[in-house]
Amino acid sequence: MSNGNRLTWAAISGTWSFPESGVEYTGPEDASQPVGVALSSRRLRNGRMSASIRLRNPAEDAGRLLLGYNTVTGGYYSAGLGGYGRAYVIDEHVPGRRWQAIAHEGHVSQLGGSTAYDVQVEIGGQRLRLGVDGIDLLDRHLPHPLEGYQAGLFAWGAGPVTFENVIWSAVGRPRAFVVMEFTEPFDSLYAEVIRPVCEDLELEPYRADDVFRPGLILQDIISGLVESDVIIAEITPANANVFYELGYAHARNTPTVLLARRNGTLPFDISGHRVIFYDDSIRGKPEVETALKRHLRSILREHQDTSIA
Repeated sequence: MSNGNRLTWAAISGTWSFPESGVEYTGPEDASQPVGVALSSRRLRNGRMSASIRLRNPAEDAGRLLLGYNTVTGGYYSAGLGGYGRAYVIDEHVPGRRWQAIAHEGHVSQLGGSTAYDVQVEIGGQRLRLGVDGIDLLDRHLPHPLEGYQAGLFAWGAGPVTFENVIWSAVGRPRAFVVMEFTEPFDSLYAEVIRPVCEDLELEPYRADDVFRPGLILQDIISGLVESDVIIAEITPANANVFYELGYAHARNTPTVLLARRNGTLPFDISGHRVIFYDDSIRGKPEVETALKRHLRSILREHQDTSIA
């Protein structure tokens, strides 16, 4: 059914109603598992989602915005009001391991029954921020990227839990953070191959040296790694900084594409990963462009295919 924002909704668990004025979780299907999930027709990769949420009984109920629903596994993240005895929560539903809190603040007693709270979630790569009534409350790095881009609503308890003025807004394009030495011939590889390929696929490519602002460059690098959807790393030279950043990306399970000049020797820890080998020649340019496009499309498609169209 559609609400006043012309969205289409599907109730996955729990009982829901979709009046013109908003969305309401009316209660569980099974009292022993009082959970409700409703998916919308909207996708959210990088951007904001907001809603006015009202809990009848904050001590027992929860109402949150849902991100990254994976229709294959049933996994997702949620952020909003209530749960774990806390007022403000970010958590993850891990199939087979139920729900796991990532961050929380405030005691649930601070929430007023039947009070409407304006809840906003912002996602960029693996960075998720939660605000309530214009106050920034939680800012965390998720343990892994979104496994899908389907967005929706999460509720817990006997209900009812109401969601009004549900709004999505995209913020920019997906990001590709590029890790490499800032010297030739790698600067040319970035300018002539990586950047055009990314832009052709509607990815926003950038390196740490693209950011001109005061502060520590390491902070810019960490932000780039966490807030990006894919990492592209040129690993031909045995550069300690490059491998540090690549290791950080692998530890966070961020999708990576590795580039290396042909006939080089890869470190043992990298040799088991897929690498695009290229020739540093005019003839080698179209080959690496084609291979890079194929790898990036595969990564983007893999995440899109886990969500409802």
